[in-house]
Amino acid sequence: MQTYLIYNFILFGATFFGFLYEKSQNKGTQKLYWLLSFMIPFTFLAIRYDIGTDYQNYVWYFHKIANGDVVLKEPAYLFINKMIAELGLDVQWLFVIFGFLFTFFAYKALPKKGFAFGVFIFIATLYLYEGLSMLRQGLATVMMAYGIKYIVDKKFIKYLILSVMAMLFHVGTGFVFLLLYPFINRRFNRWLLLGILSVSYFIVLKTNILFNTMSFFVSLFPKYAWYLNSKYMEMATIGSGLGILLKLLLGVMVIFFKDKLCKRYKDANIVVNMYFLYLFFMILHMEMIVLLRLEHMFIFAPVIALPYFVSIFKKQSRLLIVFIVGLLFCAIFNKYIASGTLEIDNDIYINPYQFIWNR
Repeated sequence: MQTYLIYNFILFGATFFGFLYEKSQNKGTQKLYWLLSFMIPFTFLAIRYDIGTDYQNYVWYFHKIANGDVVLKEPAYLFINKMIAELGLDVQWLFVIFGFLFTFFAYKALPKKGFAFGVFIFIATLYLYEGLSMLRQGLATVMMAYGIKYIVDKKFIKYLILSVMAMLFHVGTGFVFLLLYPFINRRFNRWLLLGILSVSYFIVLKTNILFNTMSFFVSLFPKYAWYLNSKYMEMATIGSGLGILLKLLLGVMVIFFKDKLCKRYKDANIVVNMYFLYLFFMILHMEMIVLLRLEHMFIFAPVIALPYFVSIFKKQSRLLIVFIVGLLFCAIFNKYIASGTLEIDNDIYINPYQFIWNR
C-alpha cells in the first residue's frame, strides 16, 4: 500500500502544484508552485534505493569507474561518475544528479498552456520507466524534447549543440534527433500519416517483414547475429492490450486534428510528427522487443500533444475529455506499478518503493 501511496502522491501532488502554477497570476507564486511541482518527482528519484531496471548495474559501473577500470559508456556519464568518486561522495549522488537533470529538462519542455495536464501525462507515461530505469536515454530524450523550440525558431546551431550534449549521455538518441532535423517540421498530410500507421499495423499482424529485415541486417553485420536468437527478437508481452489501444487511439485522434492544432500552436507540426513516430515504433515494437528503444525516443510527444489536443474543445467537453483521459492513464499508471514487482517483471522493478536510508 505504501508504494501505491508514494507513486500516486507523486502523480497527483506534482499535478496539483502544476495546476496552481498555471492558474496563478503572480510571478512570485508562479515560481513557488513550479518549484514545488518540480521537487516532488525529483525528490523521489533522488532518495530511492534499488528501484529501476539497472539500478544495481549503475552502482556496479560506478565502482568500476571509481577503481579506474575501463567502462565503455558515453563521456558525460563517465565524467559524472568520476566527479562523484573523486569528491568522495556516495554512489547515490549519481541518481540525485540524473534525477535532477531528467526532471529539469522535462519540466522545461512542458507546454505552458495545459501545464498541469502535461505534468500529469509526464508522470503517468515517462516517470516510472525513463525516470527510474532508462537513466541515460531518458535524460537524452527529455533534452531533445526541450530542443523542439530550436527547430521552431530555426536555430540549428543551438539544436546541434543540444544534440551533441544529448549524445554525451546517450549516443543513439542524440544522433537520431540530429538526423531528423531537416525532416521533422515538414507538413505531412494527416491521411498519409494515418495510412502509414494502418499499413504498419497490418504488416506487424500478418507478415514477417520485420524479422526478415533484421535477418538481412545481420547478414551485413554478422557481429549482431546473436540478436536473432535473443529475447530482443521476441514479440512484446502486452497483457490485455488496452493500454496500447488507448495510446494508439489518442494518437490517431491527435493526428486527425493535426491541421487545427497547427493553426493554434507553432510547434504543433513537430510534436504531431514526433507523435506519429512514437506510434509507428510502438506498433513495430509489438512484434519485436528490440524496437522499444526507438519507441521511447519519442515518448515525450504525447506529453506536449495531449494538452494541445484537449485545448481545441469547448470548456465542458474539454473538462470531460481531461477527466476520461486522466482516469484511463491513472489506471494504466497503477497497473504498471502492480506489474513492477521482482516476482512479476524484474525488467521494470519499481515495486516496492524503497528509500535510500533503508538500504
